[in-house]
Amino acid sequence: MTLPIKLIAMALFTLQAVGCGALKKSQPTKSTDAGAYITFGSGNVATSFNPEGVRCLVDYGDWTIHGGVTLPLAEPCGSDGMPAAIPPARTPPVTGAAATKPVVAHRWWGSVTFLGEQPTHSFDEKTDLAVDDDIHDAAYITPDPVMARISNLGVRVMNLPVGLQTTDENNFKYANPKLSVEVFDGIAIGNSQYMELDAYLKDSSDASMTVEWQSQGKAVMEATFVHGSPYVFFKSYQGQLVLRTLKADGKEKGTFYKDDNKLGVWTDVSTGRQDFLLVGEGKTQFSNLSGREIEVSNESNELTLVLLPKGQGVAPNKEVISTFASLARNVIAQANVTYAVNKKNNEVTVTHSYLDSKGRAIETLAGLHPLHWKNLALSPEKKGGFYTPYRVRSARGITKFAQTHSFSYTLPFIGVLPSLPTELGQYDMARLQGYVDEFMAQGQSQWNTASDTYWAGKNYSKVSELAAIARSIGMNAEADQMIDWLKVELEDWFSANTSGSLDKDKYFVYDKKWNTLLGVGESFGSHRMLNDHHFHYGYFVRAAAEVCRVDATWCSAEQFGPMVELLIRDFAAGRDDSLFPYLRHFDPANGFSWASGSMPYYRGNNNESTSEAANAYGAIVLYGLITEQPELVSRGTYLHASTTATYWQYWNDIDGYQGSTGEKRNFPAGYERITTSIIWGDGANFDTWFSRQYAHILGIQGLPANPLIVHVAQYRDYMADYVALGLAESSNGKPSGLPHGHWKDIWWSLWAMNDADAAIADYNTVDSYIPEEGETKAHTYHWLHTWKNLGQLVSGTGSITSDHPATMVFEKDSQLIYVAYNFSKSLKTV
Repeated sequence: MTLPIKLIAMALFTLQAVGCGALKKSQPTKSTDAGAYITFGSGNVATSFNPEGVRCLVDYGDWTIHGGVTLPLAEPCGSDGMPAAIPPARTPPVTGAAATKPVVAHRWWGSVTFLGEQPTHSFDEKTDLAVDDDIHDAAYITPDPVMARISNLGVRVMNLPVGLQTTDENNFKYANPKLSVEVFDGIAIGNSQYMELDAYLKDSSDASMTVEWQSQGKAVMEATFVHGSPYVFFKSYQGQLVLRTLKADGKEKGTFYKDDNKLGVWTDVSTGRQDFLLVGEGKTQFSNLSGREIEVSNESNELTLVLLPKGQGVAPNKEVISTFASLARNVIAQANVTYAVNKKNNEVTVTHSYLDSKGRAIETLAGLHPLHWKNLALSPEKKGGFYTPYRVRSARGITKFAQTHSFSYTLPFIGVLPSLPTELGQYDMARLQGYVDEFMAQGQSQWNTASDTYWAGKNYSKVSELAAIARSIGMNAEADQMIDWLKVELEDWFSANTSGSLDKDKYFVYDKKWNTLLGVGESFGSHRMLNDHHFHYGYFVRAAAEVCRVDATWCSAEQFGPMVELLIRDFAAGRDDSLFPYLRHFDPANGFSWASGSMPYYRGNNNESTSEAANAYGAIVLYGLITEQPELVSRGTYLHASTTATYWQYWNDIDGYQGSTGEKRNFPAGYERITTSIIWGDGANFDTWFSRQYAHILGIQGLPANPLIVHVAQYRDYMADYVALGLAESSNGKPSGLPHGHWKDIWWSLWAMNDADAAIADYNTVDSYIPEEGETKAHTYHWLHTWKNLGQLVSGTGSITSDHPATMVFEKDSQLIYVAYNFSKSLKTV
């Protein structure tokens, strides 16, 4: 069907964008180190913390906050909120190649970088309990379909698809028993000579990691885990590798296969039968086959542990064994993930490649998760012959195994805009202006009262959104006042010695030990657990992008561009950055972000708000366009496109919602909700970290309400049901029926992207309300009445594409509306 077209060219393509011009690009790694401070452009960061700002916090233990990545307090917090003594800083347990590079933490294996090994606890046969079992001391990694726990004895390995189940209406996960014992279900790999080992991260790539166990500083053994792979590669340097099970041969353990270098072992303790194949390098001896400790020996002391696909409670047949064994000794040293953005349509092609220790491509059985195989960059006829017959249902959905050395998949990009176009809205202009005036009348002292990076960041972001609206309706003086205020606030943060000596709050510290930027004050574990930097700093970058949109010189290399880019580098650095790890929070293997650095959880890592991640990554695109840095634009495009795609696959199972069954449905049997909120390494949870109210559980995926998160409205029918579920606990099923603190304005904004007329009708029934912390009344009013004429988002699915990143397409009354923004001074054809 051909639809008529309406074009809205924001800051018209024949109009020069305000304040934009040629910029001197800042050099990402250049800085001036003056001892206590490191200078970046006109800003600086400290190299240590002001002890006068350190405070005490009780949160699953007693901790310091505002003082860096520290160990727990030795003594409880005092009533005065001050620690008796500041505990020592944590030291990342890294060795070998990992010790020569910026510290990587936020991955499916991040607990190894943060915690190293976690102690095992004894198991009491009489009480059937593990002694001192502590779920916050579990430190599980989830290469999926493998699930493992790194301990002082070695590693506990479990077949995640076997244990995956829907535990109640809100959860699907591996129902993990006896969390802290060496082995319960599954198996464990240890060493014949050592019962007390220290674990270190030895090396990592985009989709693999190697852990090394040491005794008194000497390497004892190592294991390499590869995301999606059925293989774990072990090597012993001292002693022999030992396979341990809970019991000797009987109802819960046995063997099903043996030849010169292979042994098949099954266990069936609590979750179902798990089948493992041990493949040695060359002729291999397996001793004590019927016992609970099987010693493995060969000349090279190397072994591959293979997870075989879940069967029907019977031994794997010879074909399965042969297929998985045939590539078991193709030892993977690196699993790299690269991306390329097609400038003609802004589609992103992502490639996973498997390499040996010499950097050569190596064939393996690669496990493709739904994001990968549903978007595979192969023709339909080639896709059919690409996969082996073997599949497992794991945490993200069906994993398909393919014999290959690489694979690629392609994702569409939804586009970004600095704001919605005022030209389209049906406003009462006096009312909109009145809301701007009302905000201004609060006084600047009330625009931000927070001194931590999250809540302050939200305030800066909302002021930047409001400034754009004010400018678009001719309130230039008010807009300029807000921009000037943002400059002062951001410059305060961007100068660690605003008062002439080290500040007590509102400054950043570069932590050389952890290769991270820490904002003071801390919130939500952003120091002690390295949590949520993409959420916090994304708001700062979003605000800075609006400042730079109207005053590009503020983002020059001589002024504060280097400081803005320092924040980006912390949460999403490019490759080979000397100060920061590559894409700190974003996990290239999974295609989405993890929030936690330390991940001391029995479910692996987790991430809640995809929209706050999208806000951060979209802000990178905006900033890159404004400062004319194509590499930043491409990086942000990749991160945003992948965040969007995984939101629909893993948080919402859009194919399952649309009626797909079998392998295309990602949520497991028994989980009947259309969405979930927290993705875990072993599954998902319909919940939040702070509330069990539906308005929060679903609303957390829709804030901040700005053009960087509109991917949540891509599917009209789904959005209608999503809004209905999110408002199910409202007194009238509408935002107006929500109590204070349940985000009326966020829900009006979400509803407007699907049915603006209904959202506005409900909005008009409310005389007054208190905005969500990141919102203003003017922004909500502007948003609702703009969406009334925008209709429904239609870009982002790949059916409509653009060669310019700052574009979106909508449909209203069978008319396509093309919205584009030009940041440059020159004419552009889109």
